Amino acid sequence: MKRVLAVLVALMIAGAFVAGYWPQRERLAQARAEAAELRRQLSEVGSRAAEAESKARLGRLFGQFLALQDAVTAGNYGEAQSLSSPFFDRVRDEAAKTGDASARTALDAVLMRRDTVTAGLARSEGAVREVLIPIERELRRALGYPVLPLAPATAAPAEAGL
Repeated sequence: MKRVLAVLVALMIAGAFVAGYWPQRERLAQARAEAAELRRQLSEVGSRAAEAESKARLGRLFGQFLALQDAVTAGNYGEAQSLSSPFFDRVRDEAAKTGDASARTALDAVLMRRDTVTAGLARSEGAVREVLIPIERELRRALGYPVLPLAPATAAPAEAGL
């Protein structure tokens, strides 16, 4: 009888343990699933924030370029020279930072024109404006703006009858 009573008490204790354990186990599993979902969401937000930060840096870079372009358009080559070096330095820095392959390609294309722009500004050549056009297009491409193809140079139409 004592043995049966001991077994019954042991079964009651085991039943009480399982009755208390099972709901806690379910809550733990649910909490772990929620934590995993929140980590995934946080990762997405982090990647979007990094992308937004990269776009903001490119936007500031584009603003620097526009200031350089305005100085060249105004014929203020001295100011353009002072804007040129910091602009190209930031382009180089951003090309090293960015994880976006298309932006890096565009920024590398901009950097390839650095010497031409620097030399043109040093000689105060108005033709440097033409070198700035592809730079603007590359920066627009890096920012994800639409870039229309350049219109082919149109020749003067031949006069009929001459």
